[in-house]
Amino acid sequence: MEMIFYGTSGWFETESGGTSCVGLFPNETDVILLDLGTGVRRLERDRVQGRNLTVVLSHLHLDHCYGLHVLPMFRPARLTIIVHRSLQPHLAVLFSHPFVKPAHELGFPVEIRVVEDTLIEFGQWTLETRTLQHNTPVIGARLRTEAGQSVAYCVDTSLCDGLLGLAGDCGTLIIEASPPDDQKTNGFHLDLAELRKVLDATSAEKVILTHFGALKYPDRTSRERLRAHIGDCHGDIIMAHDGLTIRI
Repeated sequence: MEMIFYGTSGWFETESGGTSCVGLFPNETDVILLDLGTGVRRLERDRVQGRNLTVVLSHLHLDHCYGLHVLPMFRPARLTIIVHRSLQPHLAVLFSHPFVKPAHELGFPVEIRVVEDTLIEFGQWTLETRTLQHNTPVIGARLRTEAGQSVAYCVDTSLCDGLLGLAGDCGTLIIEASPPDDQKTNGFHLDLAELRKVLDATSAEKVILTHFGALKYPDRTSRERLRAHIGDCHGDIIMAHDGLTIRI
């Protein structure tokens, strides 16, 4: 399975790139996008056109759902959007005039699936979602393929049971970066001590840090500062950057 990081910054774009969007390509017919931040502009249209596109929206802060505006250009065979149940009314507002072209005008089938702690079967792969802890309803997700590959995606959350549940059993863990020091967060994001706890608990063979806070990490070089504080927690940690491609 190919994994491409299209956007790796949190809150707003920086010198190092766009806001959160990760593409997963588990087979020849499916494309999965984890969040729709501004990084989605890097996604080539021909990689999506005619395929089944599933978009997992962790939540509806604008650095995660900007890409609703550009979905029409991809022309998938069908579109499925996964969102937390309590955010469905807000998504309905965003996914309509005057903000974006509404679903019924896109020219391809659109389905909105609401979740909390939910398991969804998609034929050749499954998606498990768990509610995380933020200042708005948030979901984390874990993808499993028929071949046994698994990827967990958890951003914009503090330490909680949902995060530990998803991170504890996966092959690859994609998780938000904490501040690179002992600064305490506002309770809605991981601080350094909490990030270390997750890394100590995960069974993942590979850990990929993303959603780097734009003020703390304005460029790629600054992201490496975090490694000195977490390198002893796991043997394979990658600091994501826009364009990073990994095969698992």
